[in-house]
Amino acid sequence: MRPVQARSEEPHEGSGSDEDAAVGQLTRLRPRMLVLGMLGVTVGAGAPAVCLGQGLEQAAAGFAAQWAAGDVSRLQSRFSERVSIQWEARPLGALTPARAGASIREYLEDREAASADVSRVGEVGGAPLRGFAEIRWESRMRGGSEMVTRTLFVAFVFEEGDWRVAELRVLPQTPL
Repeated sequence: MRPVQARSEEPHEGSGSDEDAAVGQLTRLRPRMLVLGMLGVTVGAGAPAVCLGQGLEQAAAGFAAQWAAGDVSRLQSRFSERVSIQWEARPLGALTPARAGASIREYLEDREAASADVSRVGEVGGAPLRGFAEIRWESRMRGGSEMVTRTLFVAFVFEEGDWRVAELRVLPQTPL
């Protein structure tokens, strides 16, 4: 099949059967392309945006912002049915959202967050779909001045049309 060139509005010498055939061919293809395009939109409409890597970044950024603000109730609303938590070298295991929220509240009560920034996000795949985020968290003890930087590892699972937190680990501070 030869490439189809755009038609000029001006009549010119040599316009004849080749150009007319190409325009006719393009006209016959348009309804097919329209049907295929509509089919693609219809089929794609029900697919979650996360299939394209969208959504997880927003979930991670929202988690980081709520963590920095110490907004435990909003963090808790993001949890899966069971959340595995580990505070530095102390694993707590899988907890209900209410117990996980209480544990976070206790962990954060003596700390003031300076920032929490997402440093890495990735989809892992699987069924249900899983992903993770690494968050760089700077904080200090209340009333103190020494800033401490830690990494939060957050594992997400895509459930009921939303990214839910399945695991939270605060990694120990590593000396520079």
